[in-house]
Formats: sequence, structure tokens, C-alpha cells
Amino acid sequence: GGMGEVFLARQSGVAGFDRLVILKSLLPDLAAQQDFVDQFLDEARVAATLNHPNIVSIYDVGEFNSTYYIAMEYVPGEDLSKLWYAAAKAGVGLPFQVSVRICFEAALGLDHAHKARDVRGSPLNIVHRDVSPQNIMVRGDGVVKLVDFGIAKAANKSSRTQTGMVKGKLQYMSPEQVRGEALDGRSDQFSLGVVLWAMCTGRRLFKADTEIITLQKILQSPIPK
Repeated sequence: GGMGEVFLARQSGVAGFDRLVILKSLLPDLAAQQDFVDQFLDEARVAATLNHPNIVSIYDVGEFNSTYYIAMEYVPGEDLSKLWYAAAKAGVGLPFQVSVRICFEAALGLDHAHKARDVRGSPLNIVHRDVSPQNIMVRGDGVVKLVDFGIAKAANKSSRTQTGMVKGKLQYMSPEQVRGEALDGRSDQFSLGVVLWAMCTGRRLFKADTEIITLQKILQSPIPK
């Protein structure tokens, strides 16, 4: 990613404990800048509050030799964009029932995040803000895992997105997100709907030749049934 490196690592312990994990570390040149450290740790802070079978689990967060890291669940599978591409390349497409099941499980994970509360019972008001095929993992046995809360909005984050700054993948954004308005879980639901539309039709709903035209389509164009 833009801020860190991602490794496949092995975690071992007493009594033969052994498992594969994903180790995400902050790039050394960014570790000296507090803003980037805050953003990196915010991802762990948000994801660590979530405990759901359709959200990747956080195992550990720490610092080693001045390197910040997040250890998280390893998902043996592929992200949805790779599955979609492989199906298209094979000329078969993704079956409708499979597409619906994937989005159904992703929706369960999002619903848990949207309703999450801290240890005091206060709403965390989490919004993922980057629901896209790249952030929906499908395990080898079919289980779906939502990943990457790196740009999520949440009440327990120490860093804040600057006013007027829009984060996320443009073609999957809601009109409210494009306009920089206050967001809640409905924005993520819209983005997931865009993903499902694309999976079922084999076409990108808002994809255009330029970002300006893509923006116009999101804000103005009616959505074909």
C-alpha cells in the first residue's frame, strides 16, 4: 500500500502453537512523521473493535526497532477483483447466486461495523468509506472477509480527514461521499450495491474515461436497472 508493506509471516508459541498471519508494517521513512503513525495505528484501532466472522481479525499491534506493525488474520484466498477478472477472462462470469452470496456476507460484516460500540457502550459511528472489490476477500472455502479499514471514519480515531478531502475509490463512491458530506453506514451500503451491480452485469456502473465524467455519472446519471 501507500503507507506500508505487507508480509506473510508465521506466528509460533508454546505447545506447538503455529499459524500464518499477515504482518503490515509502516514504511520507515513515514514512521518519523506523527501524522502517518496516527493514520496507520487508526486502522488497527478501528478494526480491533470489531469481532465478526466476515471481518478480518486484528491479532496484535506494536512497535519493534522503531517499526510500527499490525498483525492480522491471514485469508487464504483472493480478493473479489481478482476473481471477477479471472471469471471474465475465462468467459464465464460470476454466477448470480455466487455474486449475491458474496455481497450478502460483506453486508453482514458492514452491518456489524456500523453498529459497533466501544467498551463504554458509546457508538463508534464507523463508516468503511472504501467498499470495493479489492477490499472484499473470498477465502478458499467461500467465506467472505471485509478488509482494510485504513481510511474508515470512526469516533475512536485520533487522526481526522481534512475538510474537502475525499478518500476511497471514486467509481464505487456514493454521491454523498463524492460531495464530501457527512457519512453514515448508508454510504457503504450504496458502494456495496455498486459492487453487486457490476458483478451481476459484467460492467462497471460509473466507470468512465476521465475522473470528471465519472464524478458526473455518480452525481447525475440514473442507475440502469
